[in-house]
Amino acid sequence: MRRLVAVGALVALYPAAAFGDHPGALRTEGWTPLTAALVFGGLALLAGMLVIVIVTLLTRRHDRSP
Repeated sequence: MRRLVAVGALVALYPAAAFGDHPGALRTEGWTPLTAALVFGGLALLAGMLVIVIVTLLTRRHDRSP
């Protein structure tokens, strides 16, 4: 049992199994700065509009006139 735990620990900690730097074919090309700016700017605008809609709906008054 100890041998199995030791082998499991070595396999889990083996640095060659970590693909954190995306070597070779696993790496993708990044976006151009213009594309990234347009996408994230659009997402920020959408999030801002959503916040405004939510605040408007939560703070509107319900007038009850006869």
